[in-house]
Amino acid sequence: MAIIASRGRHRPFQWNDALKHGVTVLICLALLFPLFLMLIMSVKDKEQIVYEFFAIRPPFHFENYTVAFGYIAPLISNSMVLAVGSTLLTVSVTALAGYAFGRLEFPLKNLLFGILFAKMMLPGIMNLIPSFTLAWKLGILDTPLPVILFCAGTSQPFWVFVMRTFVAQQPRELFESMRIDGASEFQNFRYLAVPLLRPMIALMSINVFVFVWNDYIWPLVTIQSFEKRPLTVGLAYLTQANPGDYGMLTAGYVIAALPLLVLFFISMRQFIEGLTAGSIKL
Repeated sequence: MAIIASRGRHRPFQWNDALKHGVTVLICLALLFPLFLMLIMSVKDKEQIVYEFFAIRPPFHFENYTVAFGYIAPLISNSMVLAVGSTLLTVSVTALAGYAFGRLEFPLKNLLFGILFAKMMLPGIMNLIPSFTLAWKLGILDTPLPVILFCAGTSQPFWVFVMRTFVAQQPRELFESMRIDGASEFQNFRYLAVPLLRPMIALMSINVFVFVWNDYIWPLVTIQSFEKRPLTVGLAYLTQANPGDYGMLTAGYVIAALPLLVLFFISMRQFIEGLTAGSIKL
């Protein structure tokens, strides 16, 4: 009876818990408030935005979405090609490199990893002119290749470091047992390392996809044809072509953000697992 009575007691009120939850709610509201403003602006005309900025009342101009989508629809597929291509290439190369640095022995291994690690210390903007010159010499400007190839190169140092650390901390006996059973090195990678790396691969895929989808400077520099440019650059031109039409412009930003929101909600479980696995192993 004493046990049942103790289970029925309520937990005493804790001011620390109340403060913690209150601060969390305030931070969430502060982060979501710009999104709320963007949504209400996207269904207003210019006069409503200027004179009734915070008001939520009809008429609602949902035609803003139709007009904005007509401008940027051809560019969505461009962004999808760049983001998916960059993600696939980065994940493939980085997972292989992380496994090689974490489990294999080869000449100059530590030197190469040190150079790769030092690359993380360089600001990305320092690579802009050399990367553009290289793309120009290779003759791949005004194609998706500069974005896909150079994004993979930019993302690799950090993620190779993460993958290498993750693989190196796995029990060596797992890999040795597969070698004793006659498995090749690639089979070791395919059937053992990849399942172990799955949370980190999911986390990397989401991060690379979001980075390429939101990138503006590099596609602007390397892709000159408007019909080949991604969504971010198209939105900038939409701003120039329709100055002052903030409702339609904001609707375009909402449309551009929708794929990322859908991606996050679909892969939220894998994203959290990747963060948790990384925090434990690193």
